[in-house]
Amino acid sequence: MEFTVNMQPEMMLNIIWLILGGVILIISAGFFVTLFRFRLKKRVKKYKAPKPAKKPPIEYVRNQTIKQIDKCKYDLAHGRADVRECYQNMSTIMRSFVTDITGKDVTTLTLSELQVSGDTRLSDLIAKWYAPEFAMKTKADFMNDAEHAKNVVKRWN
Repeated sequence: MEFTVNMQPEMMLNIIWLILGGVILIISAGFFVTLFRFRLKKRVKKYKAPKPAKKPPIEYVRNQTIKQIDKCKYDLAHGRADVRECYQNMSTIMRSFVTDITGKDVTTLTLSELQVSGDTRLSDLIAKWYAPEFAMKTKADFMNDAEHAKNVVKRWN
């Protein structure tokens, strides 16, 4: 048995096949890069920072707060809520009012933190309501306290 090592015929090593393969590779790579780039652009959304909310006019906030106080009085007068619930609602209403007017969040501050914060109007009201708000029974006059709260709201600058 005789073995010989010879080169393949020239037709098998034609340069055109090498160039054609390279061109096909470059075209397919470009196609996939373009395809994935457009797909990623669709997925990634550019979020704009939200515009700051406009503060409602002070008169609107006052009127809404007075309506909420009147609703608490109405609920107590018609037996829909007891005194303790009304004082708790009044505390929430007044804290929300001060937060809306001043821009400082006072909804979660304790009484001692309110007293340190500087403005005594809210802290005085909350201090006066503290006992009836947390007591099971109280002799406090809610209707009088609600009118006092309405006067504080009306005079708030």
